[in-house]
Amino acid sequence: MSDHYPLYIALRGLMVRAAPAMQIGKDALGEFTLNVPREIMNSKDPIWFGSVRLTGNNVSYYLPPLAAREGRDLVVPEALKRLSTSKTCFVFHDQNPDRFAELEDVTRAAADKFTSATRAA
Repeated sequence: MSDHYPLYIALRGLMVRAAPAMQIGKDALGEFTLNVPREIMNSKDPIWFGSVRLTGNNVSYYLPPLAAREGRDLVVPEALKRLSTSKTCFVFHDQNPDRFAELEDVTRAAADKFTSATRAA
């Protein structure tokens, strides 16, 4: 078990809290994925909302809505951007309450915007 497992659990919990309308797509040791509910997207195939993945020396937090039409105007704080490896992936090595609060706000905003935009379509 990785030394980063508590970090993974914390980020997994953050994603669940921030996006309660999303559905669990995968919940395996070291990999957690949320999907957009099929009725929101009117799709037969699952659509990926986000994922938390535990690797050997960090935990990655993926948030694809940041690159989607619905999330492109969301503001990601500069301090949180410094943890990104791309527009949609943030890499954590430790638990930082300030970055976690920012990430939770961004995740909540992405979930809210994504679900309201798709319902309006």
